[in-house]
Amino acid sequence: MAGPRFREQSRPPHSVTITDALLWAVVLLSPFQDTFLQNTPLRLPAASFSFIPLMTLFLIAGIRHFWYRPLAFNRTGLLIAVYAFLICAFNFVHLEHGEVMLSRESVFALTLLCCLILFVLFGLDYRNTRGFRVAVYFSFFFTIVGIACDQLIGANAIPLLQVTPSLSGRPHGFSTEASTLSVQIVASGMLTAHFLRKPWQKWCIGIVTCALLIFSSSKGGFISLLLCVVVLGIARTRSSLTAKIVGAVVFIPIIYFGSVLILASFGSVIDANQTSTIATRLSMPVYAMITVFHNPFGVGFTGFLPSIPRYLPTAMRFVQSLFPFPLFFNEVQEYLYPPQTDADCKTLFFDLLVFFGIPFAVVFFTFIKRLLVRLYRCRCYWLFVGVLFSVFAMMTYYASFHDWTLPLLFGLSLYEVNRLEAEAKTGIAVKA
Repeated sequence: MAGPRFREQSRPPHSVTITDALLWAVVLLSPFQDTFLQNTPLRLPAASFSFIPLMTLFLIAGIRHFWYRPLAFNRTGLLIAVYAFLICAFNFVHLEHGEVMLSRESVFALTLLCCLILFVLFGLDYRNTRGFRVAVYFSFFFTIVGIACDQLIGANAIPLLQVTPSLSGRPHGFSTEASTLSVQIVASGMLTAHFLRKPWQKWCIGIVTCALLIFSSSKGGFISLLLCVVVLGIARTRSSLTAKIVGAVVFIPIIYFGSVLILASFGSVIDANQTSTIATRLSMPVYAMITVFHNPFGVGFTGFLPSIPRYLPTAMRFVQSLFPFPLFFNEVQEYLYPPQTDADCKTLFFDLLVFFGIPFAVVFFTFIKRLLVRLYRCRCYWLFVGVLFSVFAMMTYYASFHDWTLPLLFGLSLYEVNRLEAEAKTGIAVKA
């Protein structure tokens, strides 16, 4: 993927193309994740304003490809497409109470969103131009503006930009909820810190990002940040590789589960609302593991909803056996029966694990490991923290398919390590 991107670098350094402007628009508009467009026929994929310029870029790239190279296919992309198609086709028809049922819910939307995510990761040219940097800075600025609007004029005070009702009382800015906002804060903050030139500027943005994350009251975000600090601290010590691995294995679980126990020790956790949250947040990942145990290659988009009544009751019983007090499964029980509104695994990683099974998990962890190692070697520490935080969030509490800041963070991180490694090999700086 690096080849086409670097060939684009031969353009004059100050030239601006329509694709550049569209990419800047994608980045600039990424904080607006809960807009009125989701109530149009475009539905959930268009909840973010970034969808429109991103979809335009996707169509332009497709037209260019089939115009100039109609018979050229990326083998990896073709393999992924064939695998996903076969899994979805295999689970398209299922029996329910003796009747043959067809699973079509959300297939088009999820297919489109997954294609766009892959496009953002591997198909965009993230040239380090002034326009791109300005777009990144304004993205972080609009994130702060969204939080300020919550406090100054109230939640959902701007109906066109804040469609989802705020039920928790916590700030959610222009995102759908506080947990989603926490990822937006860290991703846009780390991108901003990466592009600023002076160390004191980077650290100021880092401090502001931490303050905003704490202010967002996202428990998952706070725990993920602590884990990032520990991992980066271990990585930067001069101890041996074995000592680092042992330290990570010992301290990361202690901090994570210790934080969970501390947060769960307050008396309010026993009330119905909190135990309902615990029941939902734990039952769905356990359901995902049970589903993959029975379906190692996943169930695809088509088999997700039919698999919930089959495996979720077992997950609920297992989760309840872990607690000495009764949990309230009222929310998760709604997923057992049609229309199964808002049914998901509550984490992006486990959603994709159910869709595509063990092969996805292998590819995911291999990709993340290589990316983090390359970021560390290239001294891209701010991007390292942003990616690591996002991975923890994806595996514990973040579940959004239609927010584009996180894919942009991963895509730019991959682009940066490719560029820096190319510079190291040739000894010539790749023009930005």
